[in-house]
Amino acid sequence: MLLSTGRAPEALASGEGPLVEGAYLTPYCDHVNLEPLNGTAQVTADRVDLWHPSQHSEAAFCVAVEETGMDPRKVHVHPTYVGGGFGRRVYGNDVRMVVAVAKKANGRPVHVIWSREESMRQGRYRPMEAARLTARLDADGLPGALRARAAGAGYSLTGLSDSVYATVIPNVQMETHALPIHLLTGPYRGPSYNSNAFIIESFIDECAAAAKQDPLEYRLRLLAAWPDPHWAHCLREVAAQSGWGEPLPRGQGRGVAISNWAGRGKPGAGTTVAAVARVEVSKAGELSVRQLDLAFDPGSVMNRDGVLAQLEGGAIFGLNMTLNEELTIRDGRVVEGNFHEYPMVRLGDVPTLRIHFGGVSNGERFSETGEPPVGPVGPAITNAIFAATGKRVRQTPLRKQDLAWA
Repeated sequence: MLLSTGRAPEALASGEGPLVEGAYLTPYCDHVNLEPLNGTAQVTADRVDLWHPSQHSEAAFCVAVEETGMDPRKVHVHPTYVGGGFGRRVYGNDVRMVVAVAKKANGRPVHVIWSREESMRQGRYRPMEAARLTARLDADGLPGALRARAAGAGYSLTGLSDSVYATVIPNVQMETHALPIHLLTGPYRGPSYNSNAFIIESFIDECAAAAKQDPLEYRLRLLAAWPDPHWAHCLREVAAQSGWGEPLPRGQGRGVAISNWAGRGKPGAGTTVAAVARVEVSKAGELSVRQLDLAFDPGSVMNRDGVLAQLEGGAIFGLNMTLNEELTIRDGRVVEGNFHEYPMVRLGDVPTLRIHFGGVSNGERFSETGEPPVGPVGPAITNAIFAATGKRVRQTPLRKQDLAWA
């Protein structure tokens, strides 16, 4: 896919102004639902009952009908609470297995449950994505031209061109290349957005550093041409609440990032989230995320407690994705099978987490809040690492990166 506005190749080749380049990589990840795949079904000659924690009950119903060949009026799906889904439970392959086993049980109800290893090694994974971004800065330090080239599979490549920067930068070329891979991939909380927010917000920070400008003010200058003023409002709110600009001890730093989920590159749409992370990195490279502040704008808020829970959960999901998560493939199969090989954040690892409602615009829309916070948390953390150590991290998970500094 190719998106092109202006004359990006010519502007990049002009030799006028600093050239900024960065290559980024995000790995395969599993959904790691707390509740493994499971379900209960009873199949008799004239009725099917399915008790199942699906994210899409209608799809589960269709799969049960197809697998049994039963009259749809005789198929009954009983939704149960979901012990974590994050996109994994939107597929019907688990439903099909449960019903297929129950068909052989002579009318008795059967509960089928996957082991943790089976769940992890039979997943629909967040695709790996690699990207290289290049920008030519104008005399004012802002990007006059931007080229982004990304390669991956499935969901990893949707949404890159929806970035607000594709609108406010005059010369832009976005290229995406779909690669044939044998692994099953699928939606993973914030499909494509989770990788692309990390890639783009990391690169904008690199541009700010090259221009020797404050990363927050740099974004505000870029967004001055964006017709939705609430992006800038979210940035100012999170900056004020997080203590942006206040001095920190050596080895500590703050980083900022902003992204939008479901807006599809349009102003006044989707949910915008701005994040500031404060980190501490020892000289030996031990990382501690001390504080996360988020300001957001979904339009309007109907249920304050529900929105708070969604933003907190999404922020912690993004934290773990950034710090820990990576699946490795060896000889065509997933290596990791359980939590001793695929670490997750524990309660003691969660930093001070503060959600600020001052960025809400109280507009007409009610956009979602579960997936948007996943995007800016990762780049805010890695940008904070740069502020603390001078080391630029372009790949996750951070537990595998050398963060030592002198």
